[in-house]
Amino acid sequence: MKSCSQIDYYRSGTTIAAAPCFYQAATIRADFFRPNLKNPTDLTSPQNMTKRLPIIRFLALFSASIFVGTSHAKDLELWFIPMSQDGPAKGPLTKWVSENVPKMLPGVTLANNYGPPIYQDAQQKLIVQGRRGKPDVIEAVLEGMIAYQKAGLIEPIDIEFAKWPDKDQFIPSTIKALMINGHLYGVPYNTNVRVLVYRKDLFQKYGIEAPKTWDELVKDAALISSKEDGVAGLGLTTKNGSVRTFQEFISFFFQVNGGENPFKYNESAKKWEMNTTPEKLAEVLKLYQDVFFAGTPSGANQNTRGNDYQATDTDYVSGKSAMVPMGPWLYSYRLTGETAKKILEEQTGVAPLPLPTGGTQATYLEVKPLLINAASKDKQDAWALIKILASKDFVALDNQTEGVNPPRKDVAELPEFKDNWWQQAFSSQLSTGVALAAINWGYVINDITEAIQKVIYKNSTPEEAGKALYTTLEKRASDNQL
Repeated sequence: MKSCSQIDYYRSGTTIAAAPCFYQAATIRADFFRPNLKNPTDLTSPQNMTKRLPIIRFLALFSASIFVGTSHAKDLELWFIPMSQDGPAKGPLTKWVSENVPKMLPGVTLANNYGPPIYQDAQQKLIVQGRRGKPDVIEAVLEGMIAYQKAGLIEPIDIEFAKWPDKDQFIPSTIKALMINGHLYGVPYNTNVRVLVYRKDLFQKYGIEAPKTWDELVKDAALISSKEDGVAGLGLTTKNGSVRTFQEFISFFFQVNGGENPFKYNESAKKWEMNTTPEKLAEVLKLYQDVFFAGTPSGANQNTRGNDYQATDTDYVSGKSAMVPMGPWLYSYRLTGETAKKILEEQTGVAPLPLPTGGTQATYLEVKPLLINAASKDKQDAWALIKILASKDFVALDNQTEGVNPPRKDVAELPEFKDNWWQQAFSSQLSTGVALAAINWGYVINDITEAIQKVIYKNSTPEEAGKALYTTLEKRASDNQL
């Protein structure tokens, strides 16, 4: 009898005898079924056989129940933010899924409610209800994946991924970013880094070039704010607790911290420790202070303090800001109207983020993974769904629609990506991307965004806020809260 994949085997028939192929069941994670033996290799002794018989009977019944169960129609639930939130990607992606998934996963019904439309809301909701088994598949940001893994909410997929013929198509750095403690927890479907997106028409108008330093960034932003009515020189995301607020901050932070995370793991002590200084945290917070208060008028509109990412995006594509630290998804807004289309296709330039004095060209590397709920009752079909959503066809559609960079090499080689100026502008910076350390970033995100609030609302100086932030983060590390 020929061998086959786990999914094909489960889908091939209702009994082991009827299956047209076999699956090496030993790869199933069932170590807890093994008897506690002094000599584990002595599995044939009479006393050990008596221990094994109840387990063997249980496994036989368990396996039979799995195969019988797969003959019935099953319901899968997918949370996928770009298909949930009202944005330019929603229509094309939901249409593709509704047309293709039923044909590729016969016998499976996929719910057409794709979860909460905001990542923070999805993360909070999953932590509360995830152990009930739904959703089966989760699309997430890297910070969310790490939090889910720490909470035991997602399933390792090393075995399944290693057997997938497509595994070698993925850029190694995007796979490495999704590994925790030597195990792979997700499959990437898009990737990107943060760069500076700017209005090249306005820069040409005033005879300036894309800023290369933080000082130039602050100066140029203030100049444009003073010259262009209704246009802020720079747009930033500053909502307290927002993932985007954190991502923009950490991009600037990587530049002052030598391209390294704020924490490092001490192997001998088996714990996370601080890998930065209060002064470096204060240096980044000083940039926020300068952008909002150094110029007259200020480089950033003070009325936009507290804005979340939706406002940051829409302000730029509607002409209300001239520069933003940004990822490539912004290009999808060209589909929302003529103003956005003209700004993005004709009037926009892309450059590396400006550097502080003595800084390192480094930025936040985003990898968006597809994950399996550890409590899902249908993990085999959940994995089959992930393979569909990480396939060449779907990744190409999603990445082209959203304007993001492909994690798959075969997609990156397609003409619509290889010959696209926007794609190349961002992909050329991927090598400067820094993946987040595998800690629980939930507390840290709140700590960082609260420090930003103190500075932009003038409740603390950058030096005071930086010192307080360092003390808080150091305590979280020493208390094993990471």
